[in-house]
Amino acid sequence: MAEVPTPGLDLIKTFEGLSLQAYPDPKTGNLPITIGWGSTRDRNGQPFKLGDRITRQEADELLLLQAANSYLPPQRNIPGWSTMNANQQGAILSFAYNLGARFFGARGFETISRVLRNQEWQNIEAALILYRNPGTNVEEGLLRRRLSEANVFLAGTPGVALSAAGQRYLAGGRTPVPGSNLSREAQTYLANRPTVGSPIAGSPGGGSPGGGVPGMPGSRLLTLTDPFTSGEDVRQVQQALVRWGATITADGLFGPATRQAVEQFQRSQGLVTDGIVGPQTWALLQRQPTPPPPPVTPPPQNRVLRLTNPFTTGEDVRTLQQAIARSGIAVTADGIFGPATDRAVRQFQASRGLVADGIVGPQTWARLQNQPTASPPAPSPAPQPPPAQGTPTHIRVLRLTNPFTRGDDVRAVQQAIARAGFAVVADGIFGPATDRAVRQFQASRRLSVDGIVGSQTRRALGV
Repeated sequence: MAEVPTPGLDLIKTFEGLSLQAYPDPKTGNLPITIGWGSTRDRNGQPFKLGDRITRQEADELLLLQAANSYLPPQRNIPGWSTMNANQQGAILSFAYNLGARFFGARGFETISRVLRNQEWQNIEAALILYRNPGTNVEEGLLRRRLSEANVFLAGTPGVALSAAGQRYLAGGRTPVPGSNLSREAQTYLANRPTVGSPIAGSPGGGSPGGGVPGMPGSRLLTLTDPFTSGEDVRQVQQALVRWGATITADGLFGPATRQAVEQFQRSQGLVTDGIVGPQTWALLQRQPTPPPPPVTPPPQNRVLRLTNPFTTGEDVRTLQQAIARSGIAVTADGIFGPATDRAVRQFQASRGLVADGIVGPQTWARLQNQPTASPPAPSPAPQPPPAQGTPTHIRVLRLTNPFTRGDDVRAVQQAIARAGFAVVADGIFGPATDRAVRQFQASRRLSVDGIVGSQTRRALGV
């Protein structure tokens, strides 16, 4: 069975609803008889009939089977499908499950087909929300589904994010408006929604007026061709690549050396390494390169650092604290290895897959030396009043563990993630589905994508 992108199953379950007893189709009042997560046939291909019942496990298995056999294969006709990540594939699988497995290229789906064909990810939100059945009593539900699909699609997509209006709508409430099928919040979003831009020149469905060569990168796809593509847009791409450290000549000719430089840049940014300068690659090229962080100097005495009594002190402790702070974990660089430093060390170790023992030995130092640049830690929040009696004073760092972490704090995080538009069940259990949703949220907010709900993720969630 082909591997089905799990984020797609999460979205489908969120919006389809579950029924363990067969029911007639709401539109026809009769056939097809439906059960589970919207399945109409059993494992043997036989249609369900009224009175049939199944278990939750059978419903999950039917959904997986149906997605793998009926809905996933047609999506492979989308150009570049194999290069999409699981979030992108999952969002499109949810769209297909709702509107038809063979939507791509079909009549009525020209806009979303064009956006997918040309990989115009900056237009994906605007394209998806077109398919919401405007003017019907299901428009609001479909709008939320389309925005949730766009939110998942863009989680981790470099250089593109869900619009601020879309984020506000998914996180907000719903205020009914008399005489309208849409809430006040939906009307506000639609009044400020993004619109689909023009096709990329030089791509299928695109073009350049008069056949001229555009002068600005992003107006056409740039790649190695025979004869070589040339123009001012190629020169600007080459100049940007030089700023990012490439050793090429900005001669305006897209030759093998330029393609190699593009691939190296894409690889360094986590993009699909295809050598094609499209909207995503150009958007990242326009940023200013970040200077590399200063090297982490190993402890001068070559000693192992840990929490002791009395506390260990020294310049090597200060160097350690500064390195941890650069990784995005809040800690004061005071040169004293106290409990706060011990917690920060353990948090860093856990985020890098090390044994979280609080001991700074050779492995932890090696990871600190190779860490990516991170924003400085946010200032500590203002002091809060003491908690009410019975309220836990310790805010746990939440992550996927074995056995799974449980509790009301997990439920609160799940509810906040659901409000942000990501598919997750608020059951108070931190399992794999919650881990995926946390990572999707972190990617959408440009946080460190580690699945750990610490202070930064909590602040972004508002919990």
